[in-house]
Amino acid sequence: MEISNRRIAKTLRDVAAAITIEKSGNIFEIRAYENAADSIEHSTAEIHDLWEEGKLGEVPGLGEKLQKYLDELFTKGKVAHFEAIKRGIPTIFFDLLDIPGIGPKTAERIAKLGVKNIKDLEKQIKSGELVVRKGFSAKVARKIMDGINESTAREKGRMLLPYAFYQVEKNLAYLKKSKDVLNAHSLGSLRRMVATVGDLDFSVSSHEPKKVVDHFCKMPGVKRIVDQGINRTTVILKTGIQADLLVGHPDSYGALLQHSTGSKSHNIKLRTLAIEKGLSLSEYGVRKTSNKLVKTKTEEEFYKLLGMSVPPPELREDTGEIEAALEHKLPKLVELDDIKGDLHLHSNFPIEKPSHAPGVDSIEKIIEKAEELDYEYVGISDHSPSFNLSKEKIIATIEKRTKFIQSIKQSTKSIRVLNGLEIDILGDGKLSVPDEALKTLDYCIAGIHSGHRGSKEIITKRLITVLENPYVDIISHPTNRLLNERDSSEADWDQIFKYAAKNNKLLEINAFPNRLDLRDDLVKVALKYGVKFIINTDAHEVEQMNNMRFGISVARRGWVEAKDVINTWDWTEFKNWFKL
Repeated sequence: MEISNRRIAKTLRDVAAAITIEKSGNIFEIRAYENAADSIEHSTAEIHDLWEEGKLGEVPGLGEKLQKYLDELFTKGKVAHFEAIKRGIPTIFFDLLDIPGIGPKTAERIAKLGVKNIKDLEKQIKSGELVVRKGFSAKVARKIMDGINESTAREKGRMLLPYAFYQVEKNLAYLKKSKDVLNAHSLGSLRRMVATVGDLDFSVSSHEPKKVVDHFCKMPGVKRIVDQGINRTTVILKTGIQADLLVGHPDSYGALLQHSTGSKSHNIKLRTLAIEKGLSLSEYGVRKTSNKLVKTKTEEEFYKLLGMSVPPPELREDTGEIEAALEHKLPKLVELDDIKGDLHLHSNFPIEKPSHAPGVDSIEKIIEKAEELDYEYVGISDHSPSFNLSKEKIIATIEKRTKFIQSIKQSTKSIRVLNGLEIDILGDGKLSVPDEALKTLDYCIAGIHSGHRGSKEIITKRLITVLENPYVDIISHPTNRLLNERDSSEADWDQIFKYAAKNNKLLEINAFPNRLDLRDDLVKVALKYGVKFIINTDAHEVEQMNNMRFGISVARRGWVEAKDVINTWDWTEFKNWFKL
């Protein structure tokens, strides 16, 4: 069995769905499976690795009973209890659950119609049979078809950057244990910190390439060796991921590292520049027209030959970085150490009927983590109460939370604590919380959490309308995308950026693993309009606060400097912006 986090999460969700339709358990048992699945899917560590290290107890939402089930899964390849729950339920039921928009009840209904597989379902929708003969409305059929299309795109999807990053960090640490490894790097889209990554690629500088290759092939987690040469190898890991290694001579390692980092378009333009200087470039080194090899031990030496500053890997997309490097006018990009706070954090404070899932940890634990990260300020921005509650109930619930946070503020001297909320932007652009409550907050984050497939005009109107609200400070995850699941919403971004800049509204760069939103290409456009950003983690458990580096990577790919990111500012500047 594949032991990737995604596969394990799928197994737990299938069990939860089976319990739902069989009515063999209670709502708390179902939620326990679903919460554990969410936690596992969003974990940047391999759950199988944690199991081998005896650390399953560190995974949020994974109680003792579920830990025992996973132990059985990893030991025997299946869980007897899970098999018993799923017995008698057709396979198509579980396949249908992979389609966005199809829950257990709809999946059960479709399965009972005798649908053989997803292709058969797709055929019945296109022919009209699902609507005409089997009683589904045209609207539901369209929704299912949209979900099938999304699911197909997801299957072709790449690894999320944070997940790939932590796998590579582990593999690099292993490589560097060899005395024959002089230097080691990740390559390709991961080194450029692209939002999604394909295979894992590595380079090593060494005088003993065969020994390094042998060392790599013995790495824990290698399932099989696909190809093994003197200075390169390809392996498949137990998670199903392909990993490739290239070993270069130290004298030309800079050329290998640069070439294999890419991007392709960046490298093509560099080759044109090199020809003008009588040089030829390849992964094997830089040569003069006389075919003499020029030493390039580092990337600094490589780019110096072309008369350039070294563009940070995140910028190497041929979007102006080569021209800026030739003029020695590259931006000083924002760095992780510049960050002084995080304002999008979800706690487990008991809000009656929260609009979305609450966080796992207490406000006190969030503050402790912020202190550990050496932040100057931290903001708690739980999801607001459901807009289905009465106006009076919403206001009373927020007032109760505000009083609690005020008491924490008074007792916390080492860091400044801010009281915020994340509010839903409704279909008409109005907010799910009345202004009377919003004006009592230190800040307000507003985001679209439903109706993501609205037209360009509708999404634009919703965002512009909410930007007009004087109590809204930040637009969260502006394009609403979920990587490998849902495309960005369409909107007139130029109009939105122009309005945000003019009215001092912040756009969030959300560091949550499957968001990384605002997209890097739009960040660069927004920057030209003078938009200011805030980089937040949207953490629902304290360890997710470590994901800030991935929000930073999006900002860097968008050419953002520290001065453009408000949570790199010191407290005095920061509080003046929010008028605190």
